[in-house]
Amino acid sequence: MVAAIVFTVQSHDYHRNTTIHSSGNITGRILLTKNSIYDYFELKDQNEKLNQENASLRMRLLEISDTLLGDETTFIFPDSIPYKIFPARVIKNDYYKPDNYITLDIGTDQGIEIDMGVISPTGIVGVIDHSSNKFSRVISILNSQISLNAQIKGTSTIGSLKWSGNDPYRMSLEDVPRLARVTRGDTIITGRQSTIFPPDILIGVIKDAQLVENGSRYKINVELFNDMTNLDFVNVIKNRDIIALKAIDTLGTNE
Repeated sequence: MVAAIVFTVQSHDYHRNTTIHSSGNITGRILLTKNSIYDYFELKDQNEKLNQENASLRMRLLEISDTLLGDETTFIFPDSIPYKIFPARVIKNDYYKPDNYITLDIGTDQGIEIDMGVISPTGIVGVIDHSSNKFSRVISILNSQISLNAQIKGTSTIGSLKWSGNDPYRMSLEDVPRLARVTRGDTIITGRQSTIFPPDILIGVIKDAQLVENGSRYKINVELFNDMTNLDFVNVIKNRDIIALKAIDTLGTNE
């Protein structure tokens, strides 16, 4: 039977060409599958390289005092810029509980400490609250126990950024004075009073606002730029001046 097939293939151009073409298709599919497998295993390295490149861009933005949107490699800023940034990857992310936490793949071995801020390419993520030698835990901004300093861009108006525990895409900017200029569509950024985050990191946009506390203050509904349900690569930010700043902030509190 096999000999007959071989004879037929060798004797007829049509059958021979068809067989060769079919073999070529099979070989091509095998090669494509092989390349796809290689591409898959190379994807992690490519993502890490991209993260490092984005990190360098973020550093440059800090140096020129521009709005921060990007990642960064471990890097010591010039003395005039008191920040150091560590790239990390999210290995666990909760966003459906009242108090959510995130786990990162770097820890004290890489220089991570508590009270360091965490950001993504599109906004703020949270604050380090615990670190082992290899891993760190982050208090997510989607945590009812955290309150962060935030500011309406283009103004000096600041408030406290909080999460109500419901919508992972929205937070509230509270304690905003009644006389503040609050406009739908305005951008919310990290404030200059923060000792954890550099100023001017984008947070979100004002969707609406309402006066509370007998009309004395605004509670602003903020739609986050950051998709907290879909986090991968992030940056941990160390403020090298944080100890000195805290020492100044606490002057007189024990008197």
